[in-house]
Amino acid sequence: MFSLTGWLFLTLVAVATVASFVALIILWPSLSGRGWSRFARRTGLLLGVNALVLLTAATQLNAQFLFFADWTDLKGALSNTVTTTAVKRGATATDAASRAVAGAAAKRGTAVLPALATTTDGSGDLIYSVSGPMSGITGSVVVRLPDGYTNPANASVRYPVLETFHGYPGGPFNWVRTMGLGSAIAHQVAAHRMRPALIVSPDLQIPTGTDTECVNGRPGTPQMETWLTRDVPEWVARTFRVSTNRSSWATIGLSSGGWCAAMSAMLHPAQYSAAVVMGGYFRPEFGPNYEPYAPGSALARRYDLVALSHRRPPPVALWMETSHTDPVSYTSSAALLKVARPPLAIDAIVLQHAGHRAGVWIGLLPGALTWLGRNVPGFAPTS
Repeated sequence: MFSLTGWLFLTLVAVATVASFVALIILWPSLSGRGWSRFARRTGLLLGVNALVLLTAATQLNAQFLFFADWTDLKGALSNTVTTTAVKRGATATDAASRAVAGAAAKRGTAVLPALATTTDGSGDLIYSVSGPMSGITGSVVVRLPDGYTNPANASVRYPVLETFHGYPGGPFNWVRTMGLGSAIAHQVAAHRMRPALIVSPDLQIPTGTDTECVNGRPGTPQMETWLTRDVPEWVARTFRVSTNRSSWATIGLSSGGWCAAMSAMLHPAQYSAAVVMGGYFRPEFGPNYEPYAPGSALARRYDLVALSHRRPPPVALWMETSHTDPVSYTSSAALLKVARPPLAIDAIVLQHAGHRAGVWIGLLPGALTWLGRNVPGFAPTS
């Protein structure tokens, strides 16, 4: 059978589309005139050509972005079935998330909300422009407050923080809207599987449209790691009623945002105790138009999380998803699983046939949040 993303299948679809268009040009004069028969044949030809054009576009986009990895993945998506394998490596998640870790972390502030701009669609999302003194970056951060945050009865309650990282291309609203993270957390809270959490969603494309992979580059490039892991947490801690214990901070990301979530937690374990990585990877993958540092440089070595885990594994709990048929995430994810050892803890879901798409990740989100509430003390449900 032809591969769903293989050149032979894609070529045949494209050839069929061109052939149908040529046939339309050749046959059209013979179908001119009145009569229901001629009208029906003209309509059928036009519909057929348009259907093939759409099929060509869909298959080419799928080959580029791997929404569906193969025919089994497509069949599984239509029937809502997928084969999974659970893998555990290293320490237990609770042990990794509970350890005391020395290092720089955000300090508690006055928790007075500054002036803000709110969306007008009733979502309750708050939009801030956050300037980072350490990074020199100013960027947008979307915040969704947990249910009950503004209730006077909860004035002394401090909440855990879940910092989200969107994919590329994407934006800071992806997790709270497309992925439905807010409602997913509310459902878990109602089921007593985790406690309410503050959602913090920074924009990762600074400058606009740039896939920075969330890293610090050479002088003159955006110091994104510093902004995301130092400036944003410091701003959150002094602006909102949040706990500053590392077991109350976690990251979550998908695709390239999964890399950012893993990198942030594994390089800053004093700030974050856990990360949820969906379809992510563990070495940065830059586009052709952005090179923040030279291959083989000290920064290149810093951002190789597989090598870090082999050399000096951090005390971080990771929940990760990958698939044998997801070339974006599988290679480095498998390499990480191979070298992982305590104090790093990994709970992995390895799918047999799954593509690189939100539909897969949305279905796994409740389980990932349940894992967070069960294993990371700061997110555990309160009595």
